[in-house]
Amino acid sequence: MRLKSTLGILTIAIITLAGCKGKNSEARYNLAGTIQHAANQKLLLQEIPFGSKPIVTLDSVTLNEEGKYSFDFIAKQEGLYRLATEKDMEVIFINDENNIHINADANNYRSYTVKGSKNSEALIEFLKEYRQRDSSIFATLYTLDLLQKQKAKDSSIFFLQKQRIQKINDLNKFVETTVTSATSPAMIYYVLGLSLRSMETAQVLALAKAAAEKTKAEPLVQFSTMLNSQVQANAKATPLSLGQPAPEIALNDPSDKNITLSSLKGKYVLVDFWASWCGPCRAENPNVVAAFEKYKKKNFTVLGVSLDDNKANWLEAIKADKLNWQHISDLKKWESTVVSTYQIEGIPFNVLVDPNGIIIAKELRGQALQDTLASILH
Repeated sequence: MRLKSTLGILTIAIITLAGCKGKNSEARYNLAGTIQHAANQKLLLQEIPFGSKPIVTLDSVTLNEEGKYSFDFIAKQEGLYRLATEKDMEVIFINDENNIHINADANNYRSYTVKGSKNSEALIEFLKEYRQRDSSIFATLYTLDLLQKQKAKDSSIFFLQKQRIQKINDLNKFVETTVTSATSPAMIYYVLGLSLRSMETAQVLALAKAAAEKTKAEPLVQFSTMLNSQVQANAKATPLSLGQPAPEIALNDPSDKNITLSSLKGKYVLVDFWASWCGPCRAENPNVVAAFEKYKKKNFTVLGVSLDDNKANWLEAIKADKLNWQHISDLKKWESTVVSTYQIEGIPFNVLVDPNGIIIAKELRGQALQDTLASILH
């Protein structure tokens, strides 16, 4: 997977950060500090709406020799803002407190400091770590591209390809941890925008939905709705057929941990769509259990994707039917994103995915499941 363009990602988010603090709860903010090595330059205070809407300049001052500045502004909600000079310096902050102090050096502006804003401090730490990981990935990509052009040994290329994949996976885990642990809607929204550079859209959608449910922030709800529409549109445009890559699935397990289909690459995976309320599914479960027990030591596993809408019933069925593999669901029943993505018209339904993530069979029930696995995993 190659990292996607940041500019293209940010234009996907077409809404601004509205409603994060409380509807119509106007508050006055003061921002002050010092910008070194920017004497006589104009300093702009700007609001950053995501997407195609232009950045809004709220105020400006001309820095004197000491570089001191002060801004007062009013906002109705927590959002993303930045300080920018005429010579490309820009520092981002979140207006989560009424009095914020930012010091920066125009010659090394990424090392700016913030006081009085815990969310801004958290954003700074995230960006430092993100940039380090991002730079490491692109260094690997550069070296890999160079070796491929020089027709280097396959072993060297293979090593770098594995390294690239691992670094991207590690970056995505870091982003996921940040989104799930953050409490600031503004920060979550910003990180979700960046996550689309390296994550599959379905995985970002799962994170966005969880964040929206946790924070109840309207921008995150709208962001989730937008991504959901995009996933469904892509699914309708692409017929589900043998030989194509299996569409990504990213849903939560019973402990609310996000699980992706792509995390199981390297194994044969039976993606089993079922539900506790589905009689034919429950009747087919013993056959799936038998297949799992017979082939689980031969690079085979099952990923149970439930169309339940009641968590207690879902967990009870897993236990009762002894389904000892990973299970995920968004508990949306037929409104689940997987229904349109996998063009499910009824359950039980399944697809068999090879170690490279390619669909090699589907709708395997009864003896057909056993015969297919026997021919592949003999």
